Amino acid sequence: MGTIESARYIHSAVMYTYMCFMAMRLLEMHRVLKTNGSIYLHCDDTASHYYLKAVMDLVFGAKTFRNEIIWERSAGRSDAKSYARVHDGILYYTKSGEAVWNQQYDSLTPEYIEQNCQRGALTNQ
Repeated sequence: MGTIESARYIHSAVMYTYMCFMAMRLLEMHRVLKTNGSIYLHCDDTASHYYLKAVMDLVFGAKTFRNEIIWERSAGRSDAKSYARVHDGILYYTKSGEAVWNQQYDSLTPEYIEQNCQRGALTNQ
């Protein structure tokens, strides 16, 4: 895998080792995942797009990439020289086109909306 080998030259031997570690696990996850299953890989900006996405494309197939979810943390450390790191990426893939999507939330009841909108907690729900 050229993607993993390039990690050694661009970053370090540690990144190369990490990518080998991850590639083996992702291959096994692909093997045991049901045909209609999906996988979410949480990663920070160190390896997400450079290597992990490329490895996921190789293992699961580029056509099974569904989305990148951005997880915004509530606090970050900033100094006068740079912006704070306040998000991580989650790569979302399916094993096939037959993946099952389960809705992640229920509709809010009118009572809940009215109660919480009065306090300004919800808008446009």
